[in-house]
Amino acid sequence: MLLENPVPIYAVGAVLATLCGLAFVARRNLPSLLAFVGVVAATLLLVLVERLVVTNREQVEAAVVDILLAIEENDLPTVLTMIDPAAAEVRDDAETLMPLVRVEDTGATSLRVKVDTTAESLTAVAKFRGKVDGIHRSSGQRVFYFEEVHLFWVKREGRWLVVDYQVHTGEMPIDAVDDLRIPRQR
Repeated sequence: MLLENPVPIYAVGAVLATLCGLAFVARRNLPSLLAFVGVVAATLLLVLVERLVVTNREQVEAAVVDILLAIEENDLPTVLTMIDPAAAEVRDDAETLMPLVRVEDTGATSLRVKVDTTAESLTAVAKFRGKVDGIHRSSGQRVFYFEEVHLFWVKREGRWLVVDYQVHTGEMPIDAVDDLRIPRQR
């Protein structure tokens, strides 16, 4: 937890620095000053370590942001580099869907990542409310989804790659490809 969130480091550091600062003000001696300086230095060192160490969960979070940015930029080649070459169905879906829609905006809220280190290879699941806002190229109709998305990842050669995905409306998975081939009349 300390390597993924600096808030506890700041909070403990601030409390300890305050206590050491109060001790220094009350005593005005070298040991209390050294304690204060030591607490501040330790807090800064821990924050630096937290920033430098990027955990697998943080890597998956960054990969989710990267793939959403590539989708927003309508950059199919970049999206394909983020999909595992063995995930033929996911690659086919991307190659089918992306030319159908000119995406204008994407986003993710409530991102939750679970990394599984017990399997032979590192895997992860990223669950979030995903937003896609765009225009259907052939009909000109607006396409808007704000649904629960599950992206399944595997780490290969130091990179996190998408191996599968699910889009849910409520509890039911939907087929995004068939949904976009013929846009719904509104």
